[in-house]
Amino acid sequence: MNDPKSYDGLSSFVFMLGVYAGVVPFVSKLFGWEPDGPKRLLIVAGRLPSPAWWLVSLLAVVVAFALLCWIDSAKKRRFPGS
Repeated sequence: MNDPKSYDGLSSFVFMLGVYAGVVPFVSKLFGWEPDGPKRLLIVAGRLPSPAWWLVSLLAVVVAFALLCWIDSAKKRRFPGS
């Protein structure tokens, strides 16, 4: 990647995917919401039974956070001045 904006775009994609896969199931289960439309395909944990959806949602948040840290360190290593 030759531009720092490409790292920013990848970071925003990972962040949004982490929010949809990890945070939205917690919020939807808390308030009893059922996601509709194409967004429900991103929420895999919403269709799992009780103990499994907690683990999958938490794992999605942890993986997204780890990927964001990794992308940020790669960006700093590639472009030290930005």
